[in-house]
Amino acid sequence: NFPREGLSVSLQNEDRCRIEKGSADSAGKGSKTKWREFRLVLIGDSPVEGIGNSHHSVALSGRTAEAFAKLVCRSGREHDDRALKGKQYDSVRYWSYGKSGLTARGVNREMVPLLHRVVDDVVSSSNGDTAAENCFEKPIHAIVLLCGVNNVLDPRPTTFYRDVHSLIHSIKHHPKFGSIDKDTPLLILGLPDFTKLPFLPSWPMGWILGFRGRYIQHVLETVIQEVQQEEMIESGRIQTRMVRIPELNDVLGTIGYQRYESSSCSIDDANSESDGATESVLRKMQNPFKMKFCHPLLEYLGDVGLDQAKISSLGMQDFLSDDGFHPGRYGTIYCGNLIVDAYRKIMSNTL
Repeated sequence: NFPREGLSVSLQNEDRCRIEKGSADSAGKGSKTKWREFRLVLIGDSPVEGIGNSHHSVALSGRTAEAFAKLVCRSGREHDDRALKGKQYDSVRYWSYGKSGLTARGVNREMVPLLHRVVDDVVSSSNGDTAAENCFEKPIHAIVLLCGVNNVLDPRPTTFYRDVHSLIHSIKHHPKFGSIDKDTPLLILGLPDFTKLPFLPSWPMGWILGFRGRYIQHVLETVIQEVQQEEMIESGRIQTRMVRIPELNDVLGTIGYQRYESSSCSIDDANSESDGATESVLRKMQNPFKMKFCHPLLEYLGDVGLDQAKISSLGMQDFLSDDGFHPGRYGTIYCGNLIVDAYRKIMSNTL
């Protein structure tokens, strides 16, 4: 039921985004000014469908699109990220196609055709329009894939290698246009550690599913490494990347630390300020360092208003939905920022 035209995310300020229905004509068609939109497609199983979340804007796809908007969209100034220099966009338009219970084979059969439909729609909407052609430099700018969790429950897990290899090949090769742009990153989210999920008893289910989950994760990593080797041979650049989910239990309950940070004020700043503000600038010059609270989670949760007391009290339940399995609350924000960080590393061409 996801809108065929997608949803559009625009950056209102440094911390807030607005999500609204996209439009097939919203990409600068008929406009003298080029409207640059970043196009994102997510396909997979239940987290992509939004299971466990009350609204799509707070589900994994919505949070991931917001994280991309904060990275790639203009916000009154040029982005200073070296990897994205000259690649600023006005909005992020995204599509989210997921279905609960799908294995890798099911995602290939049911969701990949929807990805290809998006490519068809984007290409057809740009035909014959000069402004749109300039804007649509590639049909899709990033693809996110989630699969493997339901293969852990599959009685035939040994078929996963073949199924996920076929799935990645299908994603990258469009039946009509040959292949999706070779510069389009494919970001594949890894599996969670089943032994740490609160809804599972540690024995025997947690142990059994944990063992099978590690096997599926290993196979997934093996396939991705093979795909990366193929990409290096073909184009000399890796565009497929595993997004690993760090072990949250290693940082939950820690109190973080304080560090000094330079205020970077100079006498020129004082001279340029009004009389009322000069005294404040001079005080900063006299005390050029200030304390900044740091915590391992703040890299991926830093824009949600968490202070030292709140972040040190977070537990695993704060990252999961009420079912104790699907990502929710801070979990969707956390995973969305992990995905965007992997995209940034691909754009920087560093592994």
